[in-house]
Amino acid sequence: MTFRIRSVRAILTALLLQLLGVLACSGAIAQAAQPFRFAIYGDTRDGHKAHRDVVARIMEAKPVFVLQTGDLVHTGTDNSLWKTYDDITGEMRKRLPVYPARGNHDVGGTGYEDRVTAPFTSGNKLWYSFNKGNSHFVALAIDESNAFDVRSPQYVWLEADLAAAKPKARHIFVFFHVAPYSIGSHGSNLIVRKILCPLFEKFGVRAVFNGHDHIYYHTKREGIHYVVTGGGGAPLYYPDPKKGAIEGDKWERAHNYVLCDVNGDKVQMTVNRSDGTLIERFSISR
Repeated sequence: MTFRIRSVRAILTALLLQLLGVLACSGAIAQAAQPFRFAIYGDTRDGHKAHRDVVARIMEAKPVFVLQTGDLVHTGTDNSLWKTYDDITGEMRKRLPVYPARGNHDVGGTGYEDRVTAPFTSGNKLWYSFNKGNSHFVALAIDESNAFDVRSPQYVWLEADLAAAKPKARHIFVFFHVAPYSIGSHGSNLIVRKILCPLFEKFGVRAVFNGHDHIYYHTKREGIHYVVTGGGGAPLYYPDPKKGAIEGDKWERAHNYVLCDVNGDKVQMTVNRSDGTLIERFSISR
C-alpha cells in the first residue's frame, strides 16, 4: 500500500511539474506576444526644423523605441553638428532607446559610435542586433565605408545572426543606410541588392528599412517590404519612377517617418509626413 501511495505521489508530482512548465512557457509566450510599436526615420542632417517636427510627431505616437536609418548629421567629424543633433533628439533619447545605423555622412570621428547607447545583444556599434517581444532587429553598416562582401566580418556575422534568429523570431526587421531598392537621386544600389537581398530572402526577413535617398519609397520584392524613409530633415530629392518602380509601389517627396505596430503575426505600417498627415498604411502578415 505504501508503495502505491508513493507511486501516486510521484506521478502527481511529475504532472504538477509538467503543468508548471506549460504555464511558465505560456506566460513567456504571452509576454513575447504583447503588442508594441516602434518608429523609423532617417537622414536628418541639415534640416533642423523638419527634424524637430519629426521627433515631436514620433514622441506623440509613443513608440517603445526608435530606429534611425543613417546620416544623423551632415559631417561626422564636426562636433558642433553632433551637439545640434543632441539638442534635437536629447529628450527623445532620454525617454526611449534610439537605435541608429551609420550613414556615409556619419563616418569620421567618434560622434556616431558615442550615440549608440541603446542595449543590443550581438555585434558591435557598427552592426548589431537586439530582440523585442516576438521580433528580431538587425542594424548594418552599409555606409559606403564598411565592407559587406561575403568574406567580410560584417557579412559573416549577419549570416550567423539571421540563422540563429529565424527559428525563434516571428518577425525579422533589418535597417541600414544605402538602399537596394530606391527611385531617388542615388537610386538602387545593385551591389547591396546582389549581396544582401539573397540573405534576407533566405532567412525570411519581413521588412528592410533604408535611407540615403531623401524621399519616401515603398516596394515589395520577393515577399520582402523595402522602405526608404530618408525624410528626417535632409534636403528632399525628387523620386523618379523610371529608376525601377513597379506596379503597387508608393513614393512621395516629403519629410516623413514610419510607425510600425507589431501584434502577434500581424504588422501594420503607418507612414506620415512631418505634419502628421498620412502618406500610406499597409500590413504585413506572416
